[in-house]
Amino acid sequence: MASSHDHSVAPRGDLGCGIVLALVGAMIVIASWQMDRMEQQGATLYTAPGLWPGIIGLLIVVLGAALAWRSLARARASSWDAHAADDTELVARSRFALAVILFFVYAVLLVGHGIPFWIATTLFVATYVYVFRGPVPERAGGRARRLIVAAVTGGLTALSVVLVFEQLFYVRLP
Repeated sequence: MASSHDHSVAPRGDLGCGIVLALVGAMIVIASWQMDRMEQQGATLYTAPGLWPGIIGLLIVVLGAALAWRSLARARASSWDAHAADDTELVARSRFALAVILFFVYAVLLVGHGIPFWIATTLFVATYVYVFRGPVPERAGGRARRLIVAAVTGGLTALSVVLVFEQLFYVRLP
């Protein structure tokens, strides 16, 4: 995680990202507010389907605004041009692009095409953990251990999500 003294990402990049995050969060809040509150079925404000998405959207707005504010403070302390795009920013963008591709494959190709939710979630989480965990240890068995950790993490995540949604919230998953 970048510290307040880490200047590997240009302030302009943080400003754009912060603004986009704040706007996406605002759209989530608006959509959550417009959701049916299920009052005709006896739901209260605290049991309305849009409550948690709205809270998460609000948190995204706050965090996006904080990122944008921090980038403006950094920009005042230095020149916008002093931190032009470099290899670090290129690596960050390609990792982001890979994450977007993984999310797309999960949401559209795996879950959207009849693969059971728990299998799709296990595959997605295991792949994500394997790819983004960091450098593979040089020692013997580093790759095998990483694969085992990713598979166990994927399986436990899928199991937890299925149990919570189906047993606690009574939501049938695809």
